[in-house]
Amino acid sequence: MNKFNLIITITLISVCVEIKAQSDEIVLPQGLSISNQLDYAYYTDAKEPTLENWFNLDYTNGIFSTGFRLDIFQPNNPDPSINKGKFRYSDIAFKFVKLDLDYKELNSSITLGNFYGMFGRGMVFKSYEDRNVRVDNNLMGIKLSAEYKGFTITALSGMPEKFNGVRADILHAFDIEYKGLSKLPFGFSYASSLPDVPNSLVTSLSSIRIQPSIGNFDIYFEYGIKQNDEIKENIFNNERSIIGRGFYGNLSYYYSSFSILGEVKYYDNFALVNSDGTVFYNTPPSLRKEYTYVLLNRHPSPLDQANEKGFQFEANYNYSDNSFVTLNFGMTETLPKNSFHQLVNKLNLDVVTQQKEFFMQVNHKWNEGYTSIVSFGYNKELQTNTISYTPILENRFYFGGTNTIKVVVEHQQNQNQITGEEYYSDVLEIEYLKSPNWSLSLITEIESKEPTPDRIVRKVWSFIQFGYQINEQMNASILVGTRQAGNICIGGVCRYEPEFRGIEFSLMTRI
Repeated sequence: MNKFNLIITITLISVCVEIKAQSDEIVLPQGLSISNQLDYAYYTDAKEPTLENWFNLDYTNGIFSTGFRLDIFQPNNPDPSINKGKFRYSDIAFKFVKLDLDYKELNSSITLGNFYGMFGRGMVFKSYEDRNVRVDNNLMGIKLSAEYKGFTITALSGMPEKFNGVRADILHAFDIEYKGLSKLPFGFSYASSLPDVPNSLVTSLSSIRIQPSIGNFDIYFEYGIKQNDEIKENIFNNERSIIGRGFYGNLSYYYSSFSILGEVKYYDNFALVNSDGTVFYNTPPSLRKEYTYVLLNRHPSPLDQANEKGFQFEANYNYSDNSFVTLNFGMTETLPKNSFHQLVNKLNLDVVTQQKEFFMQVNHKWNEGYTSIVSFGYNKELQTNTISYTPILENRFYFGGTNTIKVVVEHQQNQNQITGEEYYSDVLEIEYLKSPNWSLSLITEIESKEPTPDRIVRKVWSFIQFGYQINEQMNASILVGTRQAGNICIGGVCRYEPEFRGIEFSLMTRI
């Protein structure tokens, strides 16, 4: 059986089990759960299909739990940072055995195999999967955790998968958190990376954090340092004990219908990566706003754990029962010449703005059947050297209790700061939603450029997408048409999507 037939078989099994469960009222054995996500696309230009599938099976019985995930790609994503040199590939990419051992006030667990985890907000360690941006930096090894009288302790040792598919680098990590002081919880994190490179020394990150809540204020502060004896000796002549540092702070205030959020960051040579640079062990908060609109995501600025400082400010105010406003402003810059990043890499660069963004949104509910949303975004980012202005108008119409029509118009004016070229893009989205069963969307994008005076070049992309909830366990969608190239960014991690022409089909099953 080839891989394509295998994936179809797995999907059909999931469907048949669900249909049988619905018709005969037969359910899976207690403790057993199955999920399957299938994404299929056919590119008409290349005349080649792309198929990705994740099949998860998990079982829990008392203190014992186990599971695995079967990944199948045919062909795999062409981006080498994602496929890691694999093509037409299938493998048990994730498997684990876990024991939960509780005794009186002590709650503990031990996990063997593949695992994920995060300390604090990811400053020192964050291992996770996000299929939208194709991130999966799981570790294979052992993880221990215990909770006792306000203390939570986690210790782990594992190996990530390198570009060539081999697990050889080793990460040791430890975290302790105490919540017994309700007004001042605190924690300490430590992670050390031993690369699979001869004569390489350990690189480590360590941090302390506090997260008090005082009245209407929620506070989070974390400060960390990076150490490596080889760089300490060869670059700093043993005059400095640290080679990098990181700081993240968050202050939230809530009062009645008003809330405000302020965040600051300083990441100076604070990245912790494996030996071939394809796996980041830490992903601190990026302080970039994530948008639901197409054009506002067109100019991303990926997180750089080694060379950025900045802030983000957001305020929300409900000025009536039917209206509220959101304001957001953020900026990220590179670090100065005296930073660890520039000293270690022997650079001499001036500070530049990586990203500056402003966003405003006003929501108003006119009546039970009509809501308007007016938005405006400003973005200046270094990666494509563009400045953009984006006004957006969204209207939602509700009728019949379960019917919604959404109409969104986006316009974006762009200027290339290097060439001076100006161009604009427009997006029209019309969606009809019949809750909770199905939805139908039409999205059209037009890009107009003037590469030379009086010569206007326009490109048009348009697709139709239909979504259908087959039952409570199954959702399907199909997309037909063309889609502009762009980036998908979540938490400062971005994945580039090339221009698409063809058909996409997705099926999600959960049993």
